[in-house]
Amino acid sequence: MASVVITGNRYRTKPEEADKFGPFSHTFLAEGDSWMDASAWRQGSLPEFLARAYNTQGRTNLIINISTSGHTLTRIVDMMNDDFVWWLRQSAYDGILLSVGGNDFIDAARDPSPGKGLLHDMRGQPLPQNGYDCVSQAALKRLVDDYLNPNFEAIYRAVRRNRTNALAPIFLNCYDTPTARDAPAVRNISGPWLFAAYTKNGIAPSLWPNLTRGLFSDIQRTIKAWAVGRTAVVVVPTTGLLQPAAGGETAQSGDWINEIHPNKSGWRKQAAAWLQCLPA
Repeated sequence: MASVVITGNRYRTKPEEADKFGPFSHTFLAEGDSWMDASAWRQGSLPEFLARAYNTQGRTNLIINISTSGHTLTRIVDMMNDDFVWWLRQSAYDGILLSVGGNDFIDAARDPSPGKGLLHDMRGQPLPQNGYDCVSQAALKRLVDDYLNPNFEAIYRAVRRNRTNALAPIFLNCYDTPTARDAPAVRNISGPWLFAAYTKNGIAPSLWPNLTRGLFSDIQRTIKAWAVGRTAVVVVPTTGLLQPAAGGETAQSGDWINEIHPNKSGWRKQAAAWLQCLPA
């Protein structure tokens, strides 16, 4: 017997590949972005390192992973009837492991034309005293109030209206604060993310540390608010755990394999925080 993580697509077609390691004490459903997804080469993921941690403790749990790198909240909600809700109908879960919101913030900063998204266009502008002044508060309010909060509510309702999982706890990833730097996952294919957003909007590198801290404080504040007034929504305390990467470093540094994803030592620290919250 052992703890196992398997993709949803694989478990649909070859359930015996995981079930042979059972019976399982707990079954979890993992959904979300690249912090949950294990498809990126060499990057690792939270479910993978949770399974490793469970195995070192001699615990036998199953994690069905339906997450996809790059998933935003709206993408998950758009696909709910085809994927997420389907999986909710298949089994009773001891927890829904959810990592959402981070990509939405990054996309809102990086994808629009300069000054049209989450960040002000700072080209030709005086240097502000604080990097966080580069954030458009109006755009931030629209992102959180009109987009992120309603989409999380849709996910929450989908779980609570499912008779099998109406009481299943939802565990929320709160990320950790990265260092903005030119450290992609794969050069010219995936990343960098914050570096691209900041340079696109003409933001001076001296402002990046405060700007990144402010943005990730906003992300964490948004996620923590989702637990308020809702049943069995648990915010996992994942912040302040990882050794920061060195500014300007373009490869693995500290507890980070690239700009926004942990390396093996980082994942182990994150998994330890999750184990403190998940059912024993």
